[in-house]
Order: sequence, then C-alpha cells, then structure tokens
Amino acid sequence: MVFSGKVAVISGAGSGIGRALALSLGAQGARLALNDVRADRLEETASQVARQGGEVFGRMLDVSDREAVFGFADEVQRRYGAVHLVFNNAGVALGRQRADQVSTEDWAWILGVNLHGVIHGSQAFLPLLAKQQEAALINVSSLFGLVGVPYQVPYCTSKFAVRGFTEALRSEVMDWCPQVRIHSVHPGGIKTNIARDARGWVGSEAQQQRDVARFEKLFVTDPDQAAAIILRGVSRGKNRILVGSDTRLPDWLARLFPSTYASWIARWARRKVPSKS
Repeated sequence: MVFSGKVAVISGAGSGIGRALALSLGAQGARLALNDVRADRLEETASQVARQGGEVFGRMLDVSDREAVFGFADEVQRRYGAVHLVFNNAGVALGRQRADQVSTEDWAWILGVNLHGVIHGSQAFLPLLAKQQEAALINVSSLFGLVGVPYQVPYCTSKFAVRGFTEALRSEVMDWCPQVRIHSVHPGGIKTNIARDARGWVGSEAQQQRDVARFEKLFVTDPDQAAAIILRGVSRGKNRILVGSDTRLPDWLARLFPSTYASWIARWARRKVPSKS
C-alpha cells in the first residue's frame, strides 16, 4: 500500500506511537483525522503535522464512548469523503497491582479504552473501509497480548482480547470484504507516556516515581521506530506486526512452550518489574 493521498484515522494521536504515525503518514502525503482524550497533546500533534505541510484535523474524544467514536466517523466521512486506514491505537495502563486488588472502576476504565475503544473504532469505520478498493484496519494490541505477565492482569486481559477480536475479525472479513486487510500490532517496550499516565501506582509519591522510572528502563524502542515498523508491516500486508527487538523471544517462548512459559515470565518479572513496597 502507498500512503500518499490516503485518508488515515488515528486514535490516541496525542503522543507516543499515535503521534509518530501521524507525523510519518503526514510526511508521506496522507490526509489525517486524529483523536485523543487530551486536547493539549492532540493540538500539538496536529500543529506538528501542519507545520510539515500535512492535511490534518483532530477531535478530542474518549474512545470508550461509542457515540463519540461513531460521530467522529461521520465527521471524517463528511470532511474527506473516504477512509482508507484506521489505526485503533489509543491505550492506557495500570500500575503494578495484584488482580484481586484492582478496583471495579479501574477494570471498567482499562477495558473501556483498550478493548471497547478498539471495538468501537472497528465497528464505526469498517463500513467506510469496505467502500474502498484497498484499505486497512490496524488494531494495536501489545507484547502483553502475546504473553501473560504477573501484576498486569487487567492490561493483559484487554490486550489478549484485542488480539482475539482482531484475528477473528480478520478471518470473517476475508469472506465478505477481502480488500480490507486487518492487522494486529504487538509493541514491546516503547518510549511513551504510558507508565507516567497509568493509574493505580501504590506507595508514596517518591516510591511511585521510582517504580515508573524502573518500568521506563524496559522501554527500548523509540516511537518513530515503532511507527516505521508498523507502516512497513501494513504496506507489506503482514497480519501480525511485532514491534521491537524485545518482542521476539517472548513470542517464541509462548508458541513453543505454552504450558511452561508462564513460570519463566514470572521469574523475569520478579527481577525486572517494580515490587510493591
């Protein structure tokens, strides 16, 4: 797929991978429709795209709000008359917590954004993508959608669900709309705001800052690199796109040793992931 002239929709475009995708696609001549829950971050992304000569507009919205997402889809169609690429990228995380200690409100929040946001974006835009001769729906899962990680049960739940939703949707869309490619993206540790923006960190403010800093040491891939990998995978029609060198080994462990990899991941997590103190 060539991106010049295509209309691309990106959720969570205010920072991280979403911003990097917007800047890269804008530089390649795509017309952009962006959204984010943070108006200040969204405006900055749109301004950067505009400064490099790209065509762009943005709307502040929460992807867990189905009505808002469908309204945005209508607005994109009115403004551009077509949609060719949809990146369901918006995502949130929780700090290190035991599954039995996660509040009902936090469960609803993380599933609302990470899973229902993807479902809403897919449902709202698939009819528009289906009108094109060539189109792609790109749903961002995670490395934690390939392997289960202790003390990240809600996040893993949401990202495994995104993977399952996307793979099932792909097999279904092949029958009635084969020109729409469905991609599942699995980033590893990307240098974004996700740890700093996460809810539910425990301990004093100083402890929380130390824990965030330790998490961020696991982030090995720049957002620009991640965007380049994703766009290359979309252009080449790859169904599953792994992002970052840190995704390869865990993916193979889960494939080759599905019954035993969990114990290895648990030992790794005890060494690497901040402990509750």
